[in-house]
Amino acid sequence: MLVEIIKDIRTAEEKADEIKRRAQADARKIVQEAELKAVEIFQQSVAAAEAGSREIIVTAEKEGQSQVVPVQQRTAEEIQRIISAARSKQESAISLVMERIVKTDGDS
Repeated sequence: MLVEIIKDIRTAEEKADEIKRRAQADARKIVQEAELKAVEIFQQSVAAAEAGSREIIVTAEKEGQSQVVPVQQRTAEEIQRIISAARSKQESAISLVMERIVKTDGDS
């Protein structure tokens, strides 16, 4: 009978060791899966952040362009006004120069 009790104890210990090994293997597997999931989540977060930043850049470029166009239009209009004013003054400047040349040369 004592031999049977010792044998039962050894069997129970072997079962306990096997359960412990399985639990450790399961724990390692769970940790590995968790690490893989963490990497996946991190990569998704990076991708989402990059997409968001690209969207912000595109929006900022559109806003910047929308602010540039009116300035370009006003500048083009101002250039045309300056050219028109210069052309209208060109004739009077030519006349003034011709008048001074004629006066300095005498009766030419």
